[in-house]
Amino acid sequence: MMSGRLPIVDNLCRNPENHRHHLCELKAAGRHDKVAALTSAPRFVCGNCGSKANSAGALCAPGPLQVDGE
Repeated sequence: MMSGRLPIVDNLCRNPENHRHHLCELKAAGRHDKVAALTSAPRFVCGNCGSKANSAGALCAPGPLQVDGE
């Protein structure tokens, strides 16, 4: 029987060497203080999970965040 969970696939990360510092890993580790600091003024969005971050380096698959009016 299959579970309803999707597997965590690290190969979707464009920078696997730095993956432990990405928002998905920080959230999973309960590092809410670090997550808050990295998301205070988001300019990038992750193409994998939709997380928003201040810098592209905090995401697995970063892209520019489109803001209404820009």
